[in-house]
Amino acid sequence: MTILGRRRVSHPMCGPSRRILHPATMKRPHSFFSVHQIDNPESLDPGGERSLQSLQSTYFPFSSCVSRSTCLPHSLSSSRPAGQCRRGESCNFMMRLVGDPNRPLQNKNVCLQVLQHLCEITQAQSCCFSMTTVDKTGVKCLGPVFQSNEESVYDYTQAEWDKCIMGYVVSSGIPLNIRDAREDPRFQIELYETGEDGPKSVLSVPILNHKKEVIGVIMAVNKRRRGTCVDSYFSEQDEKVLSSHMVLFGLILENSQLCESSEQESKRNQILLELAQLVSHDYPSVDDMLSKLAAVILPVTKAEFCIVFISDDSSTGPFSRMVHIEETNCSVQCSTRDCDTSDISYMYAVHVQNSMETLNFVNRPAQISKVTQVRSLIGTPLRGKQRGVCQLVNKRNVALAETEVFSRADELLLEDFAVYFGLGLQNFNTQQKADKIRARLAVTKEVLSYQISVSQEEIHDLEESVIPSADALCLLDFSFSDFNMSQTAMTQAVVRMFLDLNLPQDFSIDYKILCQWVLSIRKCYRNNVVYHNWSHALRTAQCMFVMLQTKELKSNFSSLEVLALMIASLSHDLDHRGVNNSYIERSNQPLAQLYGHSSLEHHHNDMCLLILNNPGSQILSSLSLKEYGDCVQMIEKNILATDLAIYIEKRTKFFKLAQNNSCLWKDEGHRELLRSMLMTASDICAITKPWPVQKRIAELVATEFYAQGDREKCEFNIQPIDVMDRENSSRLPHMQVDYIDGICSPLYEALASIFESCSPLKEGCRGNKKHWQQLVDSRKEEESLKIKRQNGEREEASLTLSGGPFIE
Repeated sequence: MTILGRRRVSHPMCGPSRRILHPATMKRPHSFFSVHQIDNPESLDPGGERSLQSLQSTYFPFSSCVSRSTCLPHSLSSSRPAGQCRRGESCNFMMRLVGDPNRPLQNKNVCLQVLQHLCEITQAQSCCFSMTTVDKTGVKCLGPVFQSNEESVYDYTQAEWDKCIMGYVVSSGIPLNIRDAREDPRFQIELYETGEDGPKSVLSVPILNHKKEVIGVIMAVNKRRRGTCVDSYFSEQDEKVLSSHMVLFGLILENSQLCESSEQESKRNQILLELAQLVSHDYPSVDDMLSKLAAVILPVTKAEFCIVFISDDSSTGPFSRMVHIEETNCSVQCSTRDCDTSDISYMYAVHVQNSMETLNFVNRPAQISKVTQVRSLIGTPLRGKQRGVCQLVNKRNVALAETEVFSRADELLLEDFAVYFGLGLQNFNTQQKADKIRARLAVTKEVLSYQISVSQEEIHDLEESVIPSADALCLLDFSFSDFNMSQTAMTQAVVRMFLDLNLPQDFSIDYKILCQWVLSIRKCYRNNVVYHNWSHALRTAQCMFVMLQTKELKSNFSSLEVLALMIASLSHDLDHRGVNNSYIERSNQPLAQLYGHSSLEHHHNDMCLLILNNPGSQILSSLSLKEYGDCVQMIEKNILATDLAIYIEKRTKFFKLAQNNSCLWKDEGHRELLRSMLMTASDICAITKPWPVQKRIAELVATEFYAQGDREKCEFNIQPIDVMDRENSSRLPHMQVDYIDGICSPLYEALASIFESCSPLKEGCRGNKKHWQQLVDSRKEEESLKIKRQNGEREEASLTLSGGPFIE
């Protein structure tokens, strides 16, 4: 520091001096800012570039609102430096400021002492100092001016001429030494200064950082001869002395800026974290959320109150309402008010909303009236989908009991506040919509619950009826058919299966509840669906019942597994629409949007759970919490297993286990895989029925498939797959043979290899394949005879046209 101070005498770091030049020899510079824009924050630019923008400081290291006690020196204990300043060499006073890292440079008294020291060494009447800042357009400009003879850092009555001179030095980056500023045509001081004590001699020197960038400016005004009041002018030596002091002062200021910037960033990060945590909470109202968020930034920015203008779709004007948040007696008071279009804050809010730019301005003391008590204000718009404006009003200086200008750090905090409030408001609105959707779903569920419920008369009839035995209903035979059964008999058959499996006794299922559950299941199958209806559900459940009655499965499956398999087999196609998953996805139905894959199977499972939880049908109500969870999980997996796409994914592993005879009952993965295969075997059991039944069911399936194919042609203008194309109806036997070979036979053969009792399913499948193959062969013979007959007819026609065979 000493070396730098001495070197500054012979080679100033601020650039070459302009020496003492006569004003007439100097050109008038083009000012890079308007002095009127500095002092008059209410001047509006028609172009909207700098309208309502204050060029007061947004970054001033001496502001009392920011503490840097951990970075910079103690305040000076006396107004005089220890030791005589050596005018140009190392100054004890300045070196003390550099050498003591614990001295808080933010103290206004320290600044005043520095300026008074500079007045003493330059014999100036007064000195003033200003840090540079950057305005909204990115142009470097002056911050507030601090004077050696003023009591306040922020002097809003500051003369325009000194700002103009200092601004010129900031823009040029070189010292300026003027004998008589009144005669300098560049600054036109006579326009601003009419008193006798106006400026005459002026010496202004830039303050540089280590990159030699201008970060501030110092100006000495009206040099006096020592011991007299006679005016003099600043010499070249004065310029060197002042410049050498500014080397140290620049280092001090730069260090101060870095420390303050670091602390501000640390505080800002802490505030952002706190805001983020608050936004993630649920709030009963927007006002409650605002009060929590505002309580974070009001103490930091020292604003008297915060105003948030909110706009929604129902508002006819710019804003629908305003929320006023004020901190009083260590508590935050929040109140919602109607917008007052005559209020000054509303006018500024409209301007910010239209410009979508942050506004920072301060009123002159003379402009503050009883009508408006707004002394300083910053406003920033909400961005994204939310519309509104957030404002902080009247920054307080508790120590001086006066209003300060909001800094750039305050602007950043308000912008962060607006971002998080926008997120919180969006989250709140989303939560409100979700609550309404949940309410609608609750109402829909209530209506659906009523629709799926059966009458008490039906329940009473089934409950009081005598349930035939399994033998009487032919439930113990894989060849079971429901074609000649009534609806009552079909319902009784389901009850009988549950009774014979001893499920009501094992799980304390009330008999009336069981009857109502069975009737509700029957009601939730659509009558207008040709194949996937109540009859198909009964056939699937009956096939599962027969397999579970076999010795191998009955002895290895737990009662809970049996219960889950029976519920799933009876419920696996609930509310089927007569179309497959491909059609659901292609038509972009809500089911596809809700589930994505296996849409129908997921829907069947949801309908199953809906009935199980419907009052009066809760057959699982006596299960423990763990049993209920395990049972519901198994039901879901069992129902999803009926999707043939999932079956094809899993069957390779099952076939390998069957081939190697390595299926382990103690392995839960093997048990789950087996349950899935049993579900598929029951679902497609129609292929194992006696030939008349199988042929009739195949025609029902084809009818449902053709109906879907017709809809695909009409709605999507596409060619359906062969099994759904009505024009391929003559190829039904051929497609059935392919279906048996590709899907059915491998499964039944694998099951029969593990469980001998499942052999009837394999034999029934083989027998039906022979019947379908015979139809294929007979169809081929018919087509061959038809071709021969057509060829013979062509030959006869050809002979007739040629006049018959030649006869000698």
